[in-house]
Amino acid sequence: MNLKLTDKTYMIDNIWAFVFSADEEIDYSAGEYVRVQLNHDNPDEKGPKRFFTNSAPPYEGVIQITTRLTGSTFKDALGQLLVGDDALQLIKPHEGDFVWRDTDKPILFVAAGIGVTPYYSILMQRVYEGKDIPVTLLYNGRSELLPWRNEFAALQEANPEFKVEYQIGERITPENLHEQFPKLNESLVYLSGPEPMVEDVGEGLKQLGLPEDQLMQDWFPNYDGGNY
Repeated sequence: MNLKLTDKTYMIDNIWAFVFSADEEIDYSAGEYVRVQLNHDNPDEKGPKRFFTNSAPPYEGVIQITTRLTGSTFKDALGQLLVGDDALQLIKPHEGDFVWRDTDKPILFVAAGIGVTPYYSILMQRVYEGKDIPVTLLYNGRSELLPWRNEFAALQEANPEFKVEYQIGERITPENLHEQFPKLNESLVYLSGPEPMVEDVGEGLKQLGLPEDQLMQDWFPNYDGGNY
């Protein structure tokens, strides 16, 4: 399925949002991801295919890729697309289990940099549906230049049960998460960000007593501690 670029917006730092429409209805759950293909000249070793979270809430009915333009041949080709172009192809529909789970436990969303994209979709969809967002979002970044800070501030203002905390310039570790959130092992914990961080922190949290069925993980490939 070919996707048409309908909007291209610079957000902050090297982060851009690309909004695509399709000829067919796009049906998905907030937090799911897609696989896309963008054919381009001289692709690098990773080729012309990528996975991306759809950062748009489902009520918008579009696919939004919010990503850092990190200098790969794929990202360069994506950045060169113009509104109206339909070169991007959807080759695998929405899938994934990094979605909202109803629970009586406290909910902690841990986002490292661009790993925030599924949370934006999840939170905005629940607000649109008139549902509560009893969540604490820990938003970690290499710098203060993070997308959707204003939107999260507005959510916090309008929804007393939602809280956002920022952690800038330091690594996420199982130990500092437990220090910040003493009841972490009694919580439902979502962890999203660079693949190495999600793997290491997730394993560490389980070793410190977090039950495996209370851990949700979303791995972002091609990111590491220096570019997330």
